[in-house]
Amino acid sequence: METPDGQQFNEETQARPVAAAARAMASSAMMFLRALGKIALTTWRLAAALDSALWRATKLFGRRALAGLAYTARLAGAAFRGFVLWLPTRTGRAYSAMSGAFLVIAGLWIIDVLRATPSLDTDASVLRPPVDEDDPILARIEGRYVHLSEIEAAARAGGFLHPGEALTPRSAFERNLVASYVEQRLLARAALSDGLQRNPGVTRKVNAARDRVLASAYMDAQLQEKVTPDAVERLYSRQSDVTRLGDEVRARHIVVETGEEAAEIITLLEGGADFSALARERSIDRATAPLGGEVGWFTRAMMTPVFARAAFNTQPGEVAPAFQTEFGWHILEVLDRRSTDSVPFAQVKPAIEDFLRMRTIETSLRELEEKSQVVYFRPEPEMLTTSEPPDLRDPTFVESEEAEPEDTDSPEDGETPAVTTADRQDATR
Repeated sequence: METPDGQQFNEETQARPVAAAARAMASSAMMFLRALGKIALTTWRLAAALDSALWRATKLFGRRALAGLAYTARLAGAAFRGFVLWLPTRTGRAYSAMSGAFLVIAGLWIIDVLRATPSLDTDASVLRPPVDEDDPILARIEGRYVHLSEIEAAARAGGFLHPGEALTPRSAFERNLVASYVEQRLLARAALSDGLQRNPGVTRKVNAARDRVLASAYMDAQLQEKVTPDAVERLYSRQSDVTRLGDEVRARHIVVETGEEAAEIITLLEGGADFSALARERSIDRATAPLGGEVGWFTRAMMTPVFARAAFNTQPGEVAPAFQTEFGWHILEVLDRRSTDSVPFAQVKPAIEDFLRMRTIETSLRELEEKSQVVYFRPEPEMLTTSEPPDLRDPTFVESEEAEPEDTDSPEDGETPAVTTADRQDATR
């Protein structure tokens, strides 16, 4: 057959490429299916092999575990049999007794701990603290109990308790000491949480408070060691002639830094000013200033020679001429004078204890200063444009000081070193 374009058309020739293409596609599909089948078969065989290996490993592990348990059981049985055979021996009986005692003590301790744990009162539904008869518990802060001794120590440090005053749980709550202590603790914990302890100013204050507490503790220990009943009796025996002979003087004084201040105070006293008020306002002796300058009763041997001569050369009710010591200028008024004839030990015991306390404080401070090689750098005195202050000391009194022989009533060297009233401190603090 001839086509319109002049070419010959053969149907059989045109059908051959289509059949070839169909056969090629069928062959490719068969090859893909065959490859897919091989992959599936290989995967199945691999899974079967892995499953078989896992099963064998599981069985092996089980057998080994059972063997280990059996071996452990045999060892435990042998150890138990050996322990049973060992118990009747002497060592075994001792071990049994010690173990029993330990178990009993542990049981009692556990029972005590359980009894001491806070329990809820079914009637009042409030938390009750453990009972501590020696030191009652008054509060709890974040699981920590606060005892009466802590409240008392804080109150004494803050000056809320007088020396020798006892604190009870009832009085602690009535005086709001417990609430104050808890508030202080809470504020301190808040400050620590905020990191205020790293502030340089706060650190200096904390160190200063720490030094005060440590200094007070050290001095208390020294006083307890040195001021004993035996020491008081020995001093009374050595100074028996002083307690039987001579006089005691009761006086008060004002200590200032310069002679001009002393002259000004004497002028004010002559004009009718109150001695106690001036002492509280202007005296630099902080031990006697709150008391209006009151020194108390003392003998000649209890003071330095300068102070003693000024006191014992002045009549009661008069003011001695101003005199100077290493602590400043003193304006001394003698209030009373009495004889010490036949003074019993019980009457002078408090004065002797005070003297021993002052001597212990002075000696301890002097020894520490010498040991630490303390050096003071005091400012240079300013040049005065005015005339020099007049000599306030009585010339006759100065001459009597120079001509007066050593005091025969003074104690022997090394026994009772003289102290001044500026050294008087609250020894009970």
